[in-house]
Amino acid sequence: MSFLNLGKKDEYGKQTRIEHRGKYLRASRTGGVSLRAQTRAAGLNLTANSSHGFRVSRTVGKNTQMVMQNGRFVLRGRYGSGPTKLNLSKTGMTVSTRNELGTFNWVKPNRSSAKLFGVQVRGKNAAYAQAAYLVLTAVATFFQLLIAVTLTLAQWGWQLLQLLWGLVLATPYELEVLRRKFRNRKIRRAQMALTSNVAASFEDWAEMKVVAAIALAFIAWGRGRDARAEIPWLKMAVTASNEPADLPSCLPYLSDAAGPLSQWHRSDTELDDPLPVLARTAILAELAARQVSADRLPAILLSIDDLVLQQGPKTRLQEQMLTVFCDFAGLRLQEESREEASN
Repeated sequence: MSFLNLGKKDEYGKQTRIEHRGKYLRASRTGGVSLRAQTRAAGLNLTANSSHGFRVSRTVGKNTQMVMQNGRFVLRGRYGSGPTKLNLSKTGMTVSTRNELGTFNWVKPNRSSAKLFGVQVRGKNAAYAQAAYLVLTAVATFFQLLIAVTLTLAQWGWQLLQLLWGLVLATPYELEVLRRKFRNRKIRRAQMALTSNVAASFEDWAEMKVVAAIALAFIAWGRGRDARAEIPWLKMAVTASNEPADLPSCLPYLSDAAGPLSQWHRSDTELDDPLPVLARTAILAELAARQVSADRLPAILLSIDDLVLQQGPKTRLQEQMLTVFCDFAGLRLQEESREEASN
């Protein structure tokens, strides 16, 4: 059946035109059976056909041909790449587009062609078939575009919901960070109002004396007590602690550190205002960042916090002192450190 191209597929995977084209014999549904011979002489193509007569043709330019068919002049040209091309003839220029059905002429639809199951039609029937095909293709393309736009909008909506949900989850933390920034600015201003001669003497303190001052400040200031009164309990608690970090080394410095701390604490007249206590805590934190080894300070702070808990639940002031100390010493929050240690 290959004699009539049956089973042969075109570029779109459809049955090609049912016909036979041999060297001397042509056979098709519309053209019938004819004998054909062709030769070339003096730059001209000479063709004789038993059905269509004698033809002389010559190529005058790229994709442009002049033809004399039985004494009738024919000019034809086809230009462009891709499915849409520009066509030239004696009557003017037209534009046609190649598709799976055939070729549709946009300027003169009656010059369109369509191939249905290997049978090629032209003229009005081809124009009607092409119009129906273009309408169906436009509808299918519209729904494909609609589905693509819907899926894209759904994806964008999902990403927007994820973003909003992330913002909702992050809002409490960001608000807390913002609140602490404003609080730390107030603490900076409060530091300038404190008596500076006491704080200036801290710069000469040894590392363990600074640790002793921090421990006394959290235990005594955080509960509104005198630092010297907490020395006996602190010695007993540190000695009995299972994981005291470097705290035992600070015990000999408790008495020396308690005096300046008590003097500094009594210098405040606004006892109901926690801001002076937090300002002093910030000064101790900055001192610790300079005087205490950075790799040991977090463990020391956690051990002091454990000692605070041995006296009972932490007061609100002790909670504030902890966050202020972490901020001004450049440490992470105690809760984060404990979670990492447990993991």
